[in-house]
Amino acid sequence: MSASAVLYKAHSALLWAGGIYGLFLLAISMPSVQRSFIFLHQLRFPWGADFAHPEAFGFSRKSEMSNEGRPTQELTYRIHTAGKVLPLTLTTPDGATLGAWQCLPDDIYNAWVLEHGVPEEGSLPQEVFDAALASEEHPTVLYQHGNAGTRAAANRVNVARYMTAGNYNFLIYDYRGFADSSSTPPPSERGLVTDARAAWDYLTLAKKVPSSRIAVMGQSLGTGVTAGLVATLAEEQVTPRSVILVAPFSSIPALLETYRLGNLIPILAPFRSVPWAMDMFLRVLHTRFDTKAVIHKIQCPILILHALNDPVIPFSHSTTLFSHLSSSATPSSSLLTKSDKLIQETKAGGWGTVRRFARDGVHGDVVWAEAVKGAHNEIGTSEVSIRLIREMVSRA
Repeated sequence: MSASAVLYKAHSALLWAGGIYGLFLLAISMPSVQRSFIFLHQLRFPWGADFAHPEAFGFSRKSEMSNEGRPTQELTYRIHTAGKVLPLTLTTPDGATLGAWQCLPDDIYNAWVLEHGVPEEGSLPQEVFDAALASEEHPTVLYQHGNAGTRAAANRVNVARYMTAGNYNFLIYDYRGFADSSSTPPPSERGLVTDARAAWDYLTLAKKVPSSRIAVMGQSLGTGVTAGLVATLAEEQVTPRSVILVAPFSSIPALLETYRLGNLIPILAPFRSVPWAMDMFLRVLHTRFDTKAVIHKIQCPILILHALNDPVIPFSHSTTLFSHLSSSATPSSSLLTKSDKLIQETKAGGWGTVRRFARDGVHGDVVWAEAVKGAHNEIGTSEVSIRLIREMVSRA
């Protein structure tokens, strides 16, 4: 093949690639395509899930316990912990219905099963779940998951199991357009925050759980939803017990500037050398979730967890959030006894680094945990992460 033919083919390939890239950018500026790209709500794995039987998705385990510690009284439960999770349907003010699971603390579940046995089918009685929420000894974790998948995804069920093992109530739901939740209205930034508020109102209004006993936790996309919810509550002078952000981003526009499609292709890389084009593209985003802009409104203690090897959301986003929050750091005697610095830094062995600082007397402390490894979905369930999360949830 001649040199001219090779150049012609290379030129044609570049034109085709440029054309496809241009069509992609044009398509992603359309609200419906943009919605699907950001939320990935059509990816409803595990596929064909029966949400009425949550024990089939990872709550299953062989459980053994002794009555008052006497081996002779040992009971071996069935191969699953049937009845520990209560399937719910929540309704939002704008008419969306949300599939949800309320999970019992382990100690309450085990005590009931010890007396009554494992149910053959269905959940434990409703009054058991209501009593667990009403218990002052059992805080509640309200969980907002990331994009794609459902509440039955393995990493989300793992979080539920770790939280209930800490003897916390755990409420997880699927946003509008996800899983068995209604497809209308379609997902949007305002819609997802509305969904989170419906879950919050279920706990605080329907079940009368005090806000001081509810920790609000989000992972990935759910960190933007969590920050939006808690910032809105702050405007109403309502403060949760704590906020936990796992693999957060500072904002969707900032994330897309470095986002890699399939963790490989930097889709906006060509715009970096043309700032005005990047700005123009980012202006057409309908979903922004600007956590950096609202995080200062959150008055309760905040935990930020992120792994250096996160392939989806760069660790720099947590650095941005922590730096923004640390501008409000104030001298604290508990910190200054060990250091002349306002930010206390502790090495957690080979796991990573934990930094803490006190804000003013109105706002709670901030903890930022930097893990060496943990990727995107596993960072929230490492042993150090669980210890830090439980510290936030169990705080008085």
